[in-house]
Amino acid sequence: MSGLSDDKKDIEMEEREKKMNDENKAHDKISAAENQDTTDCRVQETCGKIKADNIKEVKPKKIPTGGILMPGFFTRSKSKEKCKDGDSEGQAEEATELVDKEKDDSLMSQAKIKLPNPFRKSKLIVDEDVEKGNDLKEKKGIQLRLPIVSVFSNKKKKDGDLENQTKAGLASMETLDDGDKTADNKNDGMKNIPLDDDKDVEKQDDEPTCGQKMKAYRCAISAFLVFILLLIIIVAVILPTGTSTDGVFEMKDNKFIETVTGCGKVEGILNDGGIAFRGIPYARPPIDELRFRSAMPLDNMDYCWNGTFLAHNATESCLQILSNGTTIGVEDCLTLDVVTPYVRYDSPLPVIVLIGAESFIGGSPGKMRPSSRYARSRDVLFVRPNFRMGVLGFLALDVLSKDVYPHTSGNYALSDIMAALKWVKLNIQHFGGDPNAVTLFGHQAGATLVTALSTMNGAEKYFARAWATSGGALYPKKTLAESEKENISFLKATNCKDVDCLREMEPESLMEAIEDTWRKPQPDLPIQDEHRHQWMVLDGKILKEDPSEVWSNEQGLPVKLVLGSTAHSAASSKLLMKHKVWGEDLISYHVRNSGLGKLNLSEEALEMYPKTYKGLSQMISDIRKVCPLLEITSQMHNTTFYIVTQTRGEQNISDADSDVDAILGRYEPKTPEQRRYVSAIQQLFYHFVWHGKVQTESPNNKVLVVGQDVLPAQNYSHCDYWKTKNVLNFAQLD
Repeated sequence: MSGLSDDKKDIEMEEREKKMNDENKAHDKISAAENQDTTDCRVQETCGKIKADNIKEVKPKKIPTGGILMPGFFTRSKSKEKCKDGDSEGQAEEATELVDKEKDDSLMSQAKIKLPNPFRKSKLIVDEDVEKGNDLKEKKGIQLRLPIVSVFSNKKKKDGDLENQTKAGLASMETLDDGDKTADNKNDGMKNIPLDDDKDVEKQDDEPTCGQKMKAYRCAISAFLVFILLLIIIVAVILPTGTSTDGVFEMKDNKFIETVTGCGKVEGILNDGGIAFRGIPYARPPIDELRFRSAMPLDNMDYCWNGTFLAHNATESCLQILSNGTTIGVEDCLTLDVVTPYVRYDSPLPVIVLIGAESFIGGSPGKMRPSSRYARSRDVLFVRPNFRMGVLGFLALDVLSKDVYPHTSGNYALSDIMAALKWVKLNIQHFGGDPNAVTLFGHQAGATLVTALSTMNGAEKYFARAWATSGGALYPKKTLAESEKENISFLKATNCKDVDCLREMEPESLMEAIEDTWRKPQPDLPIQDEHRHQWMVLDGKILKEDPSEVWSNEQGLPVKLVLGSTAHSAASSKLLMKHKVWGEDLISYHVRNSGLGKLNLSEEALEMYPKTYKGLSQMISDIRKVCPLLEITSQMHNTTFYIVTQTRGEQNISDADSDVDAILGRYEPKTPEQRRYVSAIQQLFYHFVWHGKVQTESPNNKVLVVGQDVLPAQNYSHCDYWKTKNVLNFAQLD
């Protein structure tokens, strides 16, 4: 019912509005006639007569509830024409409007309305003084007349209360009646409306509705979202796809990318989520007159290349002899590979320099090959340099020392690694690496070289930390003169007497002249009267003093060092295939006929280790590598030692490559225990690479045992026993 009643009210209000508009039109016609008549007036009396004759009396109408009190609602506008008479002043009074004096002698108060500025979005405003019933003074400006309208609100109110609408000019019938009785005749006409008067004025209906606010907010938010979307599209179009290079260097054919070095531009290739630069020269070729000399840097543009060097394919390794006796490689080999996840200058990544070799005469790089996928997954940059091996990398002779100044020879391989580190220091920032966060990572014989370089004076200028795994524990103690004297036998084997002869020989002939006793022996239990050749030498240039004296002094090593090994690092396929089945009888026989038997230690050794191939491998590893390395670590300051015990493979052993494969992402875990081990060793290594410290090291524990987890321990296995028996002197060289 309320709905029908509201509709009925709306209809009535519309009819009333129509009726009032008709009356207003009639009122306008009367006003027009009045204006025409007053034009012909000559005297004030005549004008008054015309008004009295022609203008009908307009009765005041009651305004319906909800109507708007507007100027001239029941009034006529004043005539602006002046009646002229013959008096001295010569002015005609303005015509007065007639109202119904029977109803009310007063006139309605008229609101003063300000015309909005056409250049500003504002609404008509109502003067506060008019609402309060105060008189308004006419103000100068553009004068306009407002149309006579009546506005009815179409918005339905639940309570029907329209009392608080005074600012909009709404009034009830009672309000208008009261106003007619008290209004001043001075306010009975249309007022002049100034265009730009902002004083003492209040905006009418200035506050936007909730709907308007929400619409404005939605528009603003939509515009902002459109802007963000366009920005994302622009960025996506600008940045290259395929790999992240941060827009620093341009990708060519979506496959190649260029960067710069001190010798010119180099072009790498997109590979497995990373970018690989392979075969970049870092030193002059060590051939002809540069054979048997320290590495010479590319310090002259004559030694560089023209245009862009295409570093797409790996170069051959340095000349070497593998464990099976095969000779491979070339003499002109001083190049390096760089594998990086990004080529950029911002946010440089830690650099890992890989030094791998099974022995000093061959087996390089072995397992130390960088992976593009793993560089990307671990956010590190890998560098793998080639370095000389065998006699080309270590030979010390008197005739060679006298050919250079200062007089020295040997350790050419160490000079190669140092040249590569200097190249890294100068150029690695162009590949996205941090030259101040370089870790030297060595494996087996490469670990022995890394440990030796860690004792070098000024090593911290080229690398900040070092990690050496399954390396040798014997380091050079002989002077340069002693080494030169010992190597005369090799000079005789080549039938040469001077340096020119040695430099004219074919490099393969030089490698084949290596004596058998200089080659790496088969990893096995010690024997009496072992002859082991020391390749490195105290040359006075790179290694100036005994490394053991450096790491045992109070200052310690100039860089942070971690030493480690696997529990069965001495295990090999040759040892396994020596017998078809390693039974208890064969193992007992093998131990008793070794140097341990002659030292009367075989029976005790057989009791400490299982009589299996796994037990025999652990015994050999403890004597040759694990325990000697642990003993060296105990002499060093702030150096950590770890041992990997997690096993794998058919033999269920922790072979020499177990930690390297896991660190470089090549370990294939097949059990939950192996998966936990891979996570543990990777966290241990890469935390050291990023932060320069071992996360779980403890000053009260000497060893970190890495199995499924990293567990600190005060000691390992039977190392104390072998130490007391002086067996650690049989430690492996490389």
